[in-house]
Parts: sequence; structure tokens; C-alpha cells
Amino acid sequence: MRFPTALLIVTAAPAAAELTFCNETGVRASVSIGYVENKVWTSEGWWGVEPYDCTVVVGGDLKKRYYYWRATNKHGAFASEKYMFCTDSSAYTIKGDENCKARGYRREGFREEDTGEARSYSVALTEADAPAGTVGEAAHTGDASPKSAGSAGPGTYGEPYSIRADFLGCWASNEELACEFFADGWTYVASENDPTDFDIIEALNEASTGTQWDISGDLISYSGDTAKVTIREYAMVGDLPPPVMPSQDNAAIMDHIQGYWDSDGDSSYYWIVQGNQLDEIYDGNLMRRSFLEIHPECAASDGQGPVIIAWPEVDEGDGPACYVVGELGPRSLQLLDAVEGVILNFSYSN
Repeated sequence: MRFPTALLIVTAAPAAAELTFCNETGVRASVSIGYVENKVWTSEGWWGVEPYDCTVVVGGDLKKRYYYWRATNKHGAFASEKYMFCTDSSAYTIKGDENCKARGYRREGFREEDTGEARSYSVALTEADAPAGTVGEAAHTGDASPKSAGSAGPGTYGEPYSIRADFLGCWASNEELACEFFADGWTYVASENDPTDFDIIEALNEASTGTQWDISGDLISYSGDTAKVTIREYAMVGDLPPPVMPSQDNAAIMDHIQGYWDSDGDSSYYWIVQGNQLDEIYDGNLMRRSFLEIHPECAASDGQGPVIIAWPEVDEGDGPACYVVGELGPRSLQLLDAVEGVILNFSYSN
């Protein structure tokens, strides 16, 4: 395309300033929290808490007196109260506690904790309020034949999730082979060192980047915008009829834009694309970091496509950028910023 020019034990912790959850049962638990921020009720999750271990959920001095939380394990939910928040099965941060179902979320009960304005606070998840089936179950101690994510039931390693996501590829290091997916601003990472069947990791390693997949498993933990997961079931969306699926075009676009791109219009401005991460640099300084998805079109592209949607790491309220893909030359890239209406031309620099 060319463009025109209670029984739960709670104690105040004297150690480092933070909100910590400690699991006093033999079954791995997942924790979600709620709070009010700038007069908006907000919920987020999930954090994994291993048996007889603790996980920091809020770091630093606590700024709020009241927090709300929900804990689950593979047997169900710990005792909660009628403080209702929106939740999701995948990693999430949800603004607002209203119209959960209409927005595609679940509406579930949370428990209120009054920290007494302490700088540090600890919540203990005990067998007394654990779901039936938890009591007496021993923690997995890493025997010679541990269960894989495929053979263990949902919820064994964290909150069960199911998403449709863009496949970013698999990356090998000296320690592991890991595969990454991207959906709704989150990067999901499954590793051979975690309880995902190695056959699944090997199969994904042969797949094309940029394709879309339905994946499900357990959400082990998350930090920032990255979620650590197991994969139990996976399937590429649709069949592979000839001549070429649109997803193959997506893969070609994602492969093409990797690397360093100098702006033809401003020598001080350039892009660095690594996987699905885009860093916009000006005069050697990071202006903005975003995470990329390939879509057929966006709301601002007026039916043109495919497009690159860039979700900002720090959301300043403007929403994602949308770039209509124009020419993909051997060492060139032409995009139309669909929001600003500006044509961007880049040259490959490495």
C-alpha cells in the first residue's frame, strides 16, 4: 500500500515495609487484591504463594489503610466477604468495580483488611479458612517424576486462565527455553523450567511468530506487565488453508520490524524493536516504551490495514498508538500514524 503524501491470622510485620501474604497450607495459592486509587476502585491479580512461603504483593511503605483480597487454590476459594470486585482468569488490572459481567469480567467477593495505617502488614492464609480438600494435603516436594502442567488439574500451579494471544516466539538462553505470547497489554511467558510439558514448548518453538493462539493453563505469578504461566492446552486460531493465512502476513511484519530503525525525517529519532517491545528514542533518551500487536485494522485506520498497535508501558490516558503498515522494503519501513495522520519513514540501521 502507498499512502498519499478472622480465622485467618493477620499480624503487623516489623520487617521491610510491604504487604505480604503467607501461605500456611500445603497447596499453592493465588492472591488478588483490591483498593481505591484516586477515588476509583481497582482490583488486580494474580500473585502466586507457594506452600509454607510468603509473597510480597505491595512493596514499600503502605499508603492505604484498607486493602481487600481474594485467595484461591485448586480446590476453590478461601473464605471471603461481600466486598465485590471485578476479576479475570488471566493477569489483570481492572479499574472500576461496576458492570463486571457486561465488561467481560467475573464479579467475586473479597475480604477487607484494616492495616491500622501500619507501614508493613502480613496476611496468613491458614487451613481454617481454606477451601475443602486443602487440609492435610502435603506440598509437592519435587519427587523424581513431578507432574507436568498437562497432567495436573487446573489450578495446581496458580489461578486457571484462558486467553487468545499473539505468539511472539521462543527464546533460548543458557538456562532455559521460554515462549512468549502477548494479549491486552500483557506478556505471558511459559518456560521449560516451569511445569509446562516440554513437548508443548518444543512444538511452539517450531511455530511462526505473529500467529494467534488460544492458550490455557495456570497463572503462576506476575510482575509489572509480564505474567509467568504454565500452558496446558494450546491451539492456533483457525486452520491453514491455501494460499496464505493473514496470520502469516502478521508473522512477516513482526519479523521485518525487528531491530534498529532510524527516522528519515529526524536524525535524532529512532526505534528499537525487540520481540514485541518498542523503545522510541530521541537524542539518546528513551521517550516511550510500548508493546506491539499486529491487527487487521484499528478504530482510527478507517478500514486500512494491517496495523501495528502499540500499547504504552505507562498509560497516560491517550490509549494505544496505531500505525498502518505501508511499504516494507529490504531496509525500509513506511507507516501511517492513524491517530496523528502523519507518515513515518524509517531506514534499517543494523
